[in-house]
This record gives sequence, structure tokens and C-alpha cells, in this order.
Amino acid sequence: MPLTYTDCPLYGLKSKKMLKRLLRIEDSKFLKQDYVASMVSPYIDKKGKPRLIEPPREELKIIQKRIKQMLGQIIVPSNVFSGIKGRSYADNAVMHTGESRRNLFKIDLTAFFPSISRETVYHFFYEDLCCSPDIAEILTNFTTIDLDKSQANCLDDIYSFLDSKGVLCKNHLISGAPTSQIMSYLVNHQMFDEMQKVADENGAVMTVYVDDVTFSAENRISKNFRDRIIAIVRKYGYQISKSKVKKYTKLYPKLVTGVVIDSEGKPVIKNSMREKIIKEHDYLREHPDDAKSRQRLRGLLTAARQVNNHAFPTIYKFAHNKT
Repeated sequence: MPLTYTDCPLYGLKSKKMLKRLLRIEDSKFLKQDYVASMVSPYIDKKGKPRLIEPPREELKIIQKRIKQMLGQIIVPSNVFSGIKGRSYADNAVMHTGESRRNLFKIDLTAFFPSISRETVYHFFYEDLCCSPDIAEILTNFTTIDLDKSQANCLDDIYSFLDSKGVLCKNHLISGAPTSQIMSYLVNHQMFDEMQKVADENGAVMTVYVDDVTFSAENRISKNFRDRIIAIVRKYGYQISKSKVKKYTKLYPKLVTGVVIDSEGKPVIKNSMREKIIKEHDYLREHPDDAKSRQRLRGLLTAARQVNNHAFPTIYKFAHNKT
């Protein structure tokens, strides 16, 4: 599906003065890459499985949220769930359910955000959104990070982590920015369009949830189909996590973006989420004045009710009422 960009307020922008007005920027320092980069502090989170965290400071995050809101006015296909307002992880999974059971194939793009280069992002703002070169440059500054210009205290650790993932890109889409989910789709829409064409040719449903791409079909998903999808990913310079390439037959329970699709083809809440809810509920009953625990329980229930909007009625009532 061709994307229509003209509804986005950033489309065709050529004036720095107008950009500052749209993003409500008062200090011109924000227009310089070095200054923006200094507001991001990347590090490797080593709690559990190591991962790259790139949190922007609040002043930068506010601007990024405004950019995200404007990018959100670009209409994307209904099977895209990458940071799209009103679409959830559960909605993504439900696309692969129905009256009949389905075969399923899913892939996970390795270190997706750090693999999306500054050049790819700039190309989107310049070629797709038709911004002038200087405006495209500034918008790219807001949404990418040059690690060498950042406030990272452990660059050797970060570079070692990226090398272990086979990522050569040191100037890339910011992992912790509000803009990154939607941009990961927008700047790569041609790659996803090619996958969609293969899915359409084979009568398969395809969904995109950031770095998770899922296909399902009533008919068998052939090796040729799978190989074509993997070839498209590699063509665009991305890698696939081999351990997260999964193929499920119709009668086998399937895990799709945190939702279990059972052997009957119905979405159900993961057991691990059920356990977290029960554990948090038990704790909160003993410590009813713990506001953080109550907030955690409400968050868990909200996530669960995206899968089943009637889940845990008694606990839900308890979580939202102190008495």
C-alpha cells in the first residue's frame, strides 16, 4: 500500500523558522547535532539478557513526542502495529486468529533499531517527506544517535555488544526515543511492502510489530515462502535472530507478540502474565497502601485485558478500589 505523506505537518518543510514553530523549539542549540547527541546517554543494561538502552533527556523526549504525533498522521496499513496509536500487541496477535486454525511463521529482526542507519532515516525525511536537506538533517538529528557524540560512559561495552550482534552501524535510530517504533516501519516500508507482496501471492496474513514480523495461512507455509522472506530482510541489510524464527502447524499453540494462540486458534493470556498478576495481587492485599504495587497491578491488568477484556474481574475491581 503506497503511503500518503501529505497529511503529515512535516511534509515538504523547508523553513527552520517553521520547524521551530511546529516543534515549539525556542533554543536554536537544538538544531545542532552535537547538542542533541549530548542529550542521549547510551549504556548496556546487563540485568538479565544484555541490551542497549539509549534514553534521551526529558527536553529532547518532549520534542520527539511532537515529531511522533506528526508522523502518526501518516496513514499506514491496518496490519502495521509499530507504535501506531490505538493499535496494541494483542491486536497484532488477533490478526492471526479466526474461524479456522492457521499455520504460522514468524521472524524477529536482530538489534533492529541500532541496525537502522542515519542515512536510512535521512533518506526518509528527504525523499519521502520531501523536506529540504537542512530540515531533513535536523529531523534526523532528533531521531538518531551518533554514539561517538553521545554521553555514553562505556563506549567499549556498547561497541562490543553491537559487534556481537553483527551490527556495524554506530550512528543509528535511537533505541529509547518515542519516535523509534513508528519510524522503524516508515523508513523501511519498502522492505515490508516486498514481504507483503510475497504474503499476498501465497494467501497469507502478515503483521508487523516493530521487529516482529508474523505470517499465517490456512494452507501450508512452504520453505520457498520462508526463504523468500528471509532473502528480503537480508537484501535490506538486516539480520534475523535464528533462535526466534518459529514455524507452527495448525494444531500447535503459538506465541505471537506476547499472546498465546491456543490449539483452537483462540487468543489467550500467557501463563507468565497470569502468574505476575496473581503474585502482585497477593502482595497488594498484604500491603494495600503501596501505590507503586497498585500501579504495577493496574498496568498488568490493562495488558491482560487487551487479550481478554473480561479477565480477572475480582482482581480488577480490587486494583481500582482501595476498599
